[in-house]
Amino acid sequence: MRRDDDLGPNDPERDHEGQRPPETVERSGISGRQVLIAICAVLLIAFAVANFDSVRVNFLLFDTQARLVTVVVVAGGLGFLLGWLVGRPSREERRHLRRWDRRHDD
Repeated sequence: MRRDDDLGPNDPERDHEGQRPPETVERSGISGRQVLIAICAVLLIAFAVANFDSVRVNFLLFDTQARLVTVVVVAGGLGFLLGWLVGRPSREERRHLRRWDRRHDD
């Protein structure tokens, strides 16, 4: 059974594999994800400021003294960087997305 929005295999909105592009929904205002990120950032900052004592930090090759706030901020920054790198599309995925965009921009 065909729907009105399905034109079959020659549908101009489909790519060569018959896939439709992901639909984008325009939203206004603040998303739930942004609220969660803001809450996590505030909690991280509050935790760091509340723990200003000096602690012994053991790295792989050496030991040192550092303020706990510094350790927390560095660990948070490294966690953010790791999450950003893991969530980023690979070079091949970006190349595929650029090709797909060029084919469907016209």
